[in-house]
Amino acid sequence: MLDITVTETRDFVKKLLMENTFDHFLAMDAFVKSGITYSFDGRINKDFFDKEELEAMPSTSYTCWEKLRPHVYNVIRGKKLPLSFKIVLVLSQQDIMDMLEKNHLTIPVSDVANLTLNIYYDGMSIQLTSMATQNIFTMDKILEHVWDEEIRTFLKSSGIYFTEN
Repeated sequence: MLDITVTETRDFVKKLLMENTFDHFLAMDAFVKSGITYSFDGRINKDFFDKEELEAMPSTSYTCWEKLRPHVYNVIRGKKLPLSFKIVLVLSQQDIMDMLEKNHLTIPVSDVANLTLNIYYDGMSIQLTSMATQNIFTMDKILEHVWDEEIRTFLKSSGIYFTEN
């Protein structure tokens, strides 16, 4: 599990909320605490969509960050900064399969519950944590190590500056 502090907060928020940097992720949920607390549940309401719409989605569990991002941005933008926010992003099944294949891991994709990136702003700084959860019990930490390295690489390639805690 990574524990990262973003060193360029303003640039990071711009990439998170105004650019497509994180759009390949799915949005599990988001919370923004300002004058009131806003809560966004990224779970897809399958009954709302027809079969063709569901088949076109990268996930039938969670919405794309790209779709939720403008709503979170509208809540956060303004003259006053929020007191805090938390955003939980996960990888799609296809991205998990691609990562496993790229890193020559023999873990079945069905054994991977989630690869998560947690983003937390406490009013002063932004912390990122990563988490790899599996559907089976294992002492093997290879998935966690690979996911942590994927996050480091993604942040560096996106021009996001950070320090590891």
